[in-house]
Amino acid sequence: MADDCFYLKVAHALTGCQLVEQELKLYISEALELAKKFVGDKIPFKYSGSDYEDSALETLIKTFKKLSNNPQLANDLMAFKEERNFLSHKSITHCLDPDIELSAPERAEVESRLIAIQAEASRLRRALHEEGNNFRGYLYFEDESDAS
Repeated sequence: MADDCFYLKVAHALTGCQLVEQELKLYISEALELAKKFVGDKIPFKYSGSDYEDSALETLIKTFKKLSNNPQLANDLMAFKEERNFLSHKSITHCLDPDIELSAPERAEVESRLIAIQAEASRLRRALHEEGNNFRGYLYFEDESDAS
């Protein structure tokens, strides 16, 4: 039963990681929509968020870098990606001993990392949303500066 609890903690931490990816996809989709709105009929613009539906986290971050003026957030996302990769690909096997049982010292180490990644995922999700707020109004409302 204690093992199941650990596996659920890993799954819960992965949920936060997926929410960061979802927030990146939303940011990219809205940024491309805004670009399309302003490009209008001037040139063909066929990029859309659906182009990134199945993209890897690294691809999403690289695209975010091109659509944002926030290099610190992009750097934070790259650091997050490294920890997310450990969580996704190695966190459970890192804790297994030769008998395929969870090893207490490694488990304790990973559990502290799970807590940290959950907090960072939450912070990054909010930061991405706030970053999108920098342009979101232009997407949904007319730009009054051109009205005169």
